[in-house]
Amino acid sequence: MRLGRLLERVIWQENELYNLHKLGETFATFERPELVETFKLMAEEELRHRKTMEDLLSNESLEKAGVEAYTDVLSLEPMLADERAEPASLRELVVEAIVREKHAYEMYTKLSEVTGGSLSQIFRMMAGEELKHAYRLRLIYEGLELDG
Repeated sequence: MRLGRLLERVIWQENELYNLHKLGETFATFERPELVETFKLMAEEELRHRKTMEDLLSNESLEKAGVEAYTDVLSLEPMLADERAEPASLRELVVEAIVREKHAYEMYTKLSEVTGGSLSQIFRMMAGEELKHAYRLRLIYEGLELDG
């Protein structure tokens, strides 16, 4: 896969995660108001991830870092294969978001391994945030299971 196409797909996925968290914020407003801030925080972080990836695409930072040579061996298919989610409930949304956060964590971890310097640190930081999101979502899911 060409690097430009990869970045476009990653940006699309980050936007999908943003949309899921914003929808989670809406569901939570009516079902679990105590979760609104958690979803809002995760949405803001996904928006920042998307903007970071858009910046990398626009200034060709990854091409300069030599990532192009690794795109075929990174095995990023799980995240790149995710399609638009249409959850009908908060529980469905949380399950879908956990899967996508795991995919994003794995992708950013792989990208951090094939880049160096500040770029590697950026990807490690983003991977860490995705892992925190997955953990928060797991706690939300467990709370939903206990309640219902």
